[in-house]
Amino acid sequence: MNPKFRAWTEEGKAMYYDAYPFKDDTLLLSYDGIAFDEVPASDFILMQSTGLKDKHKKEIYEGDIVRFTLTDGFNYVTNEDGVVTYKLGAFYVVNDLTEYLISDINTNEVEVVGNICEDGELL
Repeated sequence: MNPKFRAWTEEGKAMYYDAYPFKDDTLLLSYDGIAFDEVPASDFILMQSTGLKDKHKKEIYEGDIVRFTLTDGFNYVTNEDGVVTYKLGAFYVVNDLTEYLISDINTNEVEVVGNICEDGELL
């Protein structure tokens, strides 16, 4: 899998989905899918794709707020929200109760409902 990134700028309040880490702490950003600008990485929050898609086929990135369903194998079902984070070489969904390896959650039961940069109030 080739790493895929998006970048958020707090100053411009914009998310760029064509973002590539470059040399000397810079990023290459595409505004139109054709031309690229070299920008300082420190001006952006970089988020990596998990390589997975939610139940609506939307790509799941680090920093996404996701809603997911858990079952205990019997009749108990719970819906939870969490934030996708990357640590210790793996992606997790973390909420105030616990954390789950994203690979342990059925992505057919996951829905991206926002991200921490644009929709932080959902937390």
